[in-house]
Amino acid sequence: MTDSDLDLIKAVQAESFLSPRGQQAFEELVKRYQQPLFNFVCRYVGERSVAEDLTQEVFLRVWQAAPRFEARGKVSTWIFKIAYNLSMNEIKRRRRYQNFYKGFWDDARAESLFSKQRDSRELEEDIMRALAQIPENQRAALLLRVNDGFSYKEISEILNVSPAAVESLIFRARTKLRELRSEK
Repeated sequence: MTDSDLDLIKAVQAESFLSPRGQQAFEELVKRYQQPLFNFVCRYVGERSVAEDLTQEVFLRVWQAAPRFEARGKVSTWIFKIAYNLSMNEIKRRRRYQNFYKGFWDDARAESLFSKQRDSRELEEDIMRALAQIPENQRAALLLRVNDGFSYKEISEILNVSPAAVESLIFRARTKLRELRSEK
């Protein structure tokens, strides 16, 4: 078996999950993408336990959708698009619940119910705090570029925007982060 992502997806498509070849191909995809996906989702949603669950959900969706995958783009772009969409849904779900609970308690009580878990390291806290203050689409574009090394074209496919829009999103995200840093 070759080690390209496309070959792995083709093996998953052609084989049953019960076959050793199908399992091996899927396990290789998981090995390749588990940590980068987790890092992206964790920084995007800001909570480790949620990121762990969402990362597992991404792989479940990859397995389910593999038979329908068409090689129009890179496998990595397809996988990260699934992760991005699931992360966006999680953020929307949180907002709905937050608004629901705000009707029962004062704002401080509602906010405390949804406070984000943070790593103990001070630098990580500062980065997460700053990332949380920039718009979601800017944050996603910046994380996909900086952390995961995607090209503007690949990011445009994941976020469903033009490459020029990606360039603008990343520029505005970096500008906002610089502003936040200078306010400290």
